[in-house]
Amino acid sequence: MKSNDFNRIAFIYDFLAKLIFGKAIAESQKYFLNIIPDCSKVLILGGGSGWFLVELLKVKPNCKVWYIDASGKMISLSKNKIESRHSVHFIHGTEQDTPASTNYDVVITNFYLDLFTDHQLVGVINKIRSLLKPGAHWIVTDFIENEKWWQRMMLKVMYWFFRITCNIESQQLPEWNKSAANAGLKEINSKTFYRGFIKTALFRF
Repeated sequence: MKSNDFNRIAFIYDFLAKLIFGKAIAESQKYFLNIIPDCSKVLILGGGSGWFLVELLKVKPNCKVWYIDASGKMISLSKNKIESRHSVHFIHGTEQDTPASTNYDVVITNFYLDLFTDHQLVGVINKIRSLLKPGAHWIVTDFIENEKWWQRMMLKVMYWFFRITCNIESQQLPEWNKSAANAGLKEINSKTFYRGFIKTALFRF
């Protein structure tokens, strides 16, 4: 099985997320949708099953979207949710497979950065940065680790589960906030959910 392969759990991924986190996962990912300028070129990395894409197009129907996921099954689920009138380019791959011919206005990474080690994250962020227009927005939603015992325990269980089922590369939550700051991103707004365990942040280059 290849690394970061969510094919095996694609059909139950959203159910598991809602079962464990209730509405927090969905609410956190939708929080900054209204700030996306109309008609933007939007890059979504790790798009998942497509429910988020549906929500994005409800709020910003005139955006052009490049929807990238490493799971072929996630791509299939997403395609089945989208009307043909929308401009969505589905790409089976990772940030490395993003078309370099387009400069994006917005990039969205929902629970994507937690798949990588701190060392890998440097290259991932630099790659994404090279694809964006000056002044572009980056919306990041992901877990953050505090000093709460239950959060540390949940992270251990989640990483164990996803290593077994999806062969994810990381074994612990990377310091994505620190990596973003080191790459020159400026955090201009943020909000936390699920008692501080989930953070959505709006960055600008």
